[in-house]
Order: sequence, then structure tokens, then C-alpha cells
Amino acid sequence: MSSRFGKRVQRLIDRVRGKARYSDPADRFSARPDDPRRLRDAAGTLAQIFYTHEGRIAHKWDHYLPIYERHFRARPASGQPVRLLEIGVSRGGSLQLWRKYFGDSARIVGIDIDPDCAGRVDPGTEVIVGDQSDPHCLSAAVERLGGGVDIVVDDGSHLGRHQIATFDYLFPRLSDHGLYYCEDVFGAYWPEYEGGYRREGTFIEYGKTLVDRLNAWFLEEPLKSEFLDFARATHGIFFYPGIIVIEKRPMREPFHVQIGEGA
Repeated sequence: MSSRFGKRVQRLIDRVRGKARYSDPADRFSARPDDPRRLRDAAGTLAQIFYTHEGRIAHKWDHYLPIYERHFRARPASGQPVRLLEIGVSRGGSLQLWRKYFGDSARIVGIDIDPDCAGRVDPGTEVIVGDQSDPHCLSAAVERLGGGVDIVVDDGSHLGRHQIATFDYLFPRLSDHGLYYCEDVFGAYWPEYEGGYRREGTFIEYGKTLVDRLNAWFLEEPLKSEFLDFARATHGIFFYPGIIVIEKRPMREPFHVQIGEGA
């Protein structure tokens, strides 16, 4: 039995037995060794923070960093501390990255099913131990953030049924200019993550249905009425390699304008 196949089998066994730790889809790929030129040339504040990080282990795809920052910068300044929830704490490094980026005033909470993660955070950052698809766990996290949330980063189990349940609970509770990131959605294509090409129940396929809701203005009844609340609250859905970002923003009904002279 190859070591890679053996690891996959063990992951499935652990999942069936209810063990706490879900695997990372990135394990399928080899990490690129540190490149001093990449450290030197990292573009953007978040990339600089990541590539100079010396704290707990943080694990992100390189191309995610400018995607995160692009949408962070698009949020209008509210004058209030950011409230960020990250699902999937792992070694705790990414929580440190968010703290460095958003500052000491940010309210940051993590969720992880592994009890050991509670000891992998700095003072001022909390971890709730529980299942990301459990409404009680999600509710507790929102309460710890002060009753609301501005940014959600789902880097948890990477299983579609968990990602969808988490989104359905949290998106209505996201602030008016909130951001929702669902990471590593390429797991939706792999059987060990309950996925497959165009397989129903994955977050990739679910994200495609959100596009229809976003365009509710142009649908016929009864779908228009059914989806209009989502269209009124959502500015856009952004599909990138491996990550989906949903920007929340109060929207009015689209209108068109014709201007200029001539026939």
C-alpha cells in the first residue's frame, strides 16, 4: 500500500470513527519551498505579513492572499473593530495573521472540532470547540463576537454538507457589508471529500445556485420572490481557483440608462 493511499484510508477511518481532525485538501499537492525572492516581491500587506510570519504555523495557498486583500479593501470603513470568524483553526497561525492584519482591536473567534486547538491561540482570540455545521456552535461564536460578524473564513472540514449548512446559518447573520470566504472548494471534485465533478451537495454546485439567486431581479415568479431577499443583500459572488467569495451589500433593483445623441 502506498503511503499516500494509506493516509487517505486512515483519514476515512478516522472520519467514520468520529475523530476530531479533518484533513486538508492541500495535502494532495507538494508545498513549494520558501523562496527568498517571493518574500522580497510579495505584493500587498497581507502577503507581506504572511511571508514574514514567524509565529504558529499558517497554511494558505499563495494566490489566496491577494484575493483576500482585494475584498478586504473593498469593504467601506465603518469605524468599528472588525469581527472575524475563522472555521478551522489547525495550528493557530492564520488567526495570528488576521490579528496582525486587522489590529489589536479586532474581535477574532475560531471554531474547530479538535479540542487541542483551544490551546493554540493568543490572548484576546477565542476558540470554540465544536462542529461547524452545528447551529448551537455557530450561534455561540456569533455571540462571542458581540452578536454579529463581518468576515467569515470557512477553512474547516471541506465537506460540502458542512460548508452549505455553515453558509446557510451565517450568511443571514453577516453584517450589511460583510465578506464570506469558502476556502479549498476544489475538495468538491474528490471522492474522499464527498465530491465529484458536478456532484450535487458540494459547495461548488451550491455556489452555482447562488448565482441564480443573485439574478433574482430577472426571474419569473414564484422564483423571483423566493430569491429576492438574497439579491437585495448580495453585491456579488466571485469564483477563483479553489476559493469562493461572497460580498454582502445592500442592493437596489438594477436599472439601465441610455444616454447620448444620434440615431
